[in-house]
Amino acid sequence: MFDLVTIGHAARDEFEGEDDWRIGGTAVYAAAAAARLGDRVALLTRAGPNERERLAARCRELGIEFHPLDSAVTTTFAFRYVDGRRRLRLKARAKAISAADVSATLRETRAVVFASIAHELEPSLFALYGDVPRVMAAQGYLRTWEADGSIHRREWEEAHTILARVTVAVVSEEDIDSDIDLARDWARTAPVIVTVAERGALVLRDRREVLIAGFPADRVVDPTGAGDAFCAGLALALADGGVLEEAARFANAVASFAVEDVGVAGLATRDRVQARMVAHSSSSPSSGRSA
Repeated sequence: MFDLVTIGHAARDEFEGEDDWRIGGTAVYAAAAAARLGDRVALLTRAGPNERERLAARCRELGIEFHPLDSAVTTTFAFRYVDGRRRLRLKARAKAISAADVSATLRETRAVVFASIAHELEPSLFALYGDVPRVMAAQGYLRTWEADGSIHRREWEEAHTILARVTVAVVSEEDIDSDIDLARDWARTAPVIVTVAERGALVLRDRREVLIAGFPADRVVDPTGAGDAFCAGLALALADGGVLEEAARFANAVASFAVEDVGVAGLATRDRVQARMVAHSSSSPSSGRSA
């Protein structure tokens, strides 16, 4: 049995001014974070022929069991920065992933992260894991794109239908343009967590809002992947029996390491994560209010 299965597209990330591309995607980063913690992890994804071997090598390096699905292309994003803000363009998109793509082996897991980056998860997937924690990284549901690939935020019209099939959804403050009322509405169906960078994570459920304080990083080099690491930590802590707020605190600690280096290089072992939690155990962990 796996400790965590992550499902979603891998990404080929191309950055303006860089000659090479990077492996990206929430499913990949979440799997990497869990593997670095020492858990048994599987990644189910689609990757095209030009990117598959590099992705396979990364999985071997990290100890992730790689389950690639056939695809003519890898979902590809072009990144550039305008006035300090990140702008994305979708250059290619692999086809969706459905329940029929999930082998019996991958259905035996203690937790799952549904990692959407480009509307790639078919609803049939959600019925496969009804008895384990199901964390939905919802970023991909909040994106739409024009004919030229330019990406902007969309209304998540199917939110309540999807949320009824998962344990908790995770979005970033950036994903929702800081509109917490969106998350409050979604939380009428299932718990929603809004990550708020170094401040931590806002847990919304049962008409209550609790801010789980973040952990200070030793340095901030690259914030890419911090939210994905958070999802992995959250899913694993829930699988271990933690209540949502406790799980979010562990997830904050996991995420705090992700920013300390480029890509997966900053991800920490479980011992280091727990040491950081102990070192900051005397600080106020949370604050909350009724909605």
